[in-house]
Amino acid sequence: MGDEKRKRCQRLGLSSRALRPIREAVEMNMHRTTLLTLGLGLIAGSASMGHAQALDRNDLSPEAPAVMNPSVKNKGILVMSSKTQDAGEILDLEDVDLTYLFRNTGAGPLTITQVKTTCGCTVPELEKKTYMPGESGTLNVKFDPRGKAGAIARNITIFTDSDSTPSETIIVRALVKPVVVIEPKVVPFEAIQKGNSATKEFKIYGRTDDFKVTRATASDPDVFDIEIEDMGEAEYRGENLRLSIVRVTVKDNARPDNHRTDITIRTNDERKPIVTTTAIARVLGDLKIDPVRVTMGRMVVGDAFEKEFVVGSKSGTAFNIKSVGLSTIALEHEISYEPANEEKSEWRVKITGTVTHPAPRFNTPILITTDVEDESELTVQMYGQLRAE
Repeated sequence: MGDEKRKRCQRLGLSSRALRPIREAVEMNMHRTTLLTLGLGLIAGSASMGHAQALDRNDLSPEAPAVMNPSVKNKGILVMSSKTQDAGEILDLEDVDLTYLFRNTGAGPLTITQVKTTCGCTVPELEKKTYMPGESGTLNVKFDPRGKAGAIARNITIFTDSDSTPSETIIVRALVKPVVVIEPKVVPFEAIQKGNSATKEFKIYGRTDDFKVTRATASDPDVFDIEIEDMGEAEYRGENLRLSIVRVTVKDNARPDNHRTDITIRTNDERKPIVTTTAIARVLGDLKIDPVRVTMGRMVVGDAFEKEFVVGSKSGTAFNIKSVGLSTIALEHEISYEPANEEKSEWRVKITGTVTHPAPRFNTPILITTDVEDESELTVQMYGQLRAE
């Protein structure tokens, strides 16, 4: 202790022995203060490092990957603000854009791994797929109403890396009203005996005050005839629309065969100037085919098949088959035909082969040529679902 401090203590009546506990207490407090300051510095440094890691996760790069705490992996939780969006009443003209809001309410990052849509819906490529805890995002959905009518509901499934919410399904709803309505979509005629005619009708509804069909044509005018009649205002499912009738007639000179025609209908509505539909008819002659179509069923590439059908004369008259053929890359096939009886009033046709290419909606005509007048060409449709595996 210095001389000056010793004199001051003597004046206060304090000895060196009495001051020793006071000095020890002061030194202890100074030591604690130093430790506290050091601890606060370490905590601040740790917080700064954690903040830096959080920023790194928002901008990941191969050169400096973020270090993820294993305890929060797959701990994100996907929560949608609304799982259903209703576009309301819309016309079948333009796409509708819908937005779904969501948030990651979990303790760890959330990654959207896949978005699976259904027919009529598309989701653009996500600009961002990983969301930190508490972070929100949007999913933009585009709905295409073209070719649809009535109440529509489409599901979209969102897949994530979350243990709690591995997937969520959102729904798109809409009431689609076609600008031009065709009923029925396809007209199938009953079987028609050779030499007879038959007529069916399409109803064409429009939404403008002066709507009408201006013209209609068939792709096979030698077999089908078309006429149009304007019917004026008519009720359709609770709405007052304008109606035109398109009458389709199978001519009495149509040759025996399976006939199909595409009908092109022109209207005065600029929003929908052209619509199309189909008519199907079977004209019966003396020759008949049993069965009337060849069904492949469900097959996969590599499967072998064998199909048969019989071409016969209803009157028992002898005839000859000149050729049988089909053209398709989906099958590797061989065709054979021979009389099924001595009179040659029936012929058996056999098709054997292997499926070589997938065709989910396989549909091809088998063309048969004969020496029968007015029935020199017959067709049999061959249907099936041919898959890769």
